[in-house]
Amino acid sequence: MNRYVIGVILLIGIGVARIAATYPVLNSTSDEPAHIACGMEWLQWGTYTYEPQHPPLARVAVALGPFLDGLRLEKKLNPAERRPDFIYGEGNGILYSGDRYWSNLTRARIGTLPFFILLCLVTFLWARRWFSEAAGFWAVLLLVCTSPILGHAGLATNDVACAAGAGFALYRFMRWLEQPDLARWLWWGFATAFAILCKFSNIPFLGACYVVGFAVASRGALRRRAVQAIFAACVALFLMWAGYRFTLTSLGTVYGPHPRIEGLLAKGPVIRSVWDAIMSTRLPLTEAMMGIRDLYRHNAIGHDSYLLGQWSQFGWWYFFPVVLAVKTPIGLLLLAIAGSGFVLRRWRTEHFEQSWQQVLTAAFPIVILLVCMLARIDLGVRHILPVYPMLGIVGGYAATELFRHSRTAAVVAAILVAWVAVDSWRAHPDYLAHFNEFAGSHPERILSESDLDWGQDLYRLSLRLKERGIQEFSIAYFGSALMHKADLPHYELLSPTQPSHGYVAVSLHCLNIDYKKNGSFAWLKSYTPVERIGKSIDLFYIP
Repeated sequence: MNRYVIGVILLIGIGVARIAATYPVLNSTSDEPAHIACGMEWLQWGTYTYEPQHPPLARVAVALGPFLDGLRLEKKLNPAERRPDFIYGEGNGILYSGDRYWSNLTRARIGTLPFFILLCLVTFLWARRWFSEAAGFWAVLLLVCTSPILGHAGLATNDVACAAGAGFALYRFMRWLEQPDLARWLWWGFATAFAILCKFSNIPFLGACYVVGFAVASRGALRRRAVQAIFAACVALFLMWAGYRFTLTSLGTVYGPHPRIEGLLAKGPVIRSVWDAIMSTRLPLTEAMMGIRDLYRHNAIGHDSYLLGQWSQFGWWYFFPVVLAVKTPIGLLLLAIAGSGFVLRRWRTEHFEQSWQQVLTAAFPIVILLVCMLARIDLGVRHILPVYPMLGIVGGYAATELFRHSRTAAVVAAILVAWVAVDSWRAHPDYLAHFNEFAGSHPERILSESDLDWGQDLYRLSLRLKERGIQEFSIAYFGSALMHKADLPHYELLSPTQPSHGYVAVSLHCLNIDYKKNGSFAWLKSYTPVERIGKSIDLFYIP
């Protein structure tokens, strides 16, 4: 085992330790109970119907710890019993079970760590194969010092799993492009299924990257490659079906009556009987089709989004470029830009067969960014985490080249790497809400959703109010954690339109997104908070 491998193992261990250190500080974020509940349904009852918009793999992983500890859902709810957002209540029932909130939450969050480790390993293997071992070491160092990765790796959600799955699938895809043999297309199919079972966002991400990779690297033997790609797709579909426990469900559960289709069916009983037979036939992967349909509908109707002081239901095409600019360590951005320049220079000076892997490594983050820019669900950097392993690899390649170029270049590389490391050290434990220097001292003027306020600071508020000796206050909290379980002083719910007096605690989501959406809490705009609790709650005193 050489020094680079040992170094990578140490870096991963340090990353895991830093992630684990956030567990007792940040309470459950808005989406964590939902993911835990859906994963528990799969483990406990062998079904997956609570919320199919996300696939089961990452959710099962975060529910596994509580499941092994004996925690269970109270009862299986049929569709008629499921109120809107019922999965949050079901998940909180697990988290607060036995008055062991923090230990239950920790067990759930540990389920994300294997995906973080996989992400780091894929990053190293990718960089080592197509750049150098030194580049692999620097790539992993940059990755484990990237706050968005550390922040979301500390949560019981599916965003780091999405990044790990995408990186794994693209790595196996490039290995197949190098040498299209049986073992490699089988690996590619397996990795693709793994990625899609982590998160459906990987379908457009991987689809676009596969098209670009196939166009760039598939020279000759197109028929053979096309046949193998079809076989790999079949492997992926079969393994995806395995992820849904090989269930068979009728299409009628996915596609309800449609006025235009119903009009056509009314023209003849034969057509109606054939259609009914098709819709009642039990087929594989129906739950996945339901999830993709729900995700498509979600994208069509949009989602509350906030950027640069503005609210929108359908987002902005430039949302994710801005997010990357203010959430990514500046040192990493500069190294990635420099690394892309080195890749282009190598592409121009060397034979294509020696450089296409580096070109695709630099191109894939751009492809994923372009896909994200077409989406209407603009919720934060968590939706574009798959770009970071490639940015880390290209940045690690730049560091390697600079270190061996000249003394001045080595000093520049050392400064940039140190900048990334110091930025990460300064962020602890608030990796989730950390911004780089481009955001200035008021990042809430740029972003206020999960990049800043995901409901993670309720228990910090409780501790701080006790330290201040505050006996009663008013609160407007954004999040799914239960306020009556947070050991808060006596509180009243804060009206968004009627002024209050005394101490007032308000989530930044309410102060910014709700305010821009419908004018809520406008009366607070003339007051200055006395303190910010954590990174996401402002505490006011109103005379």
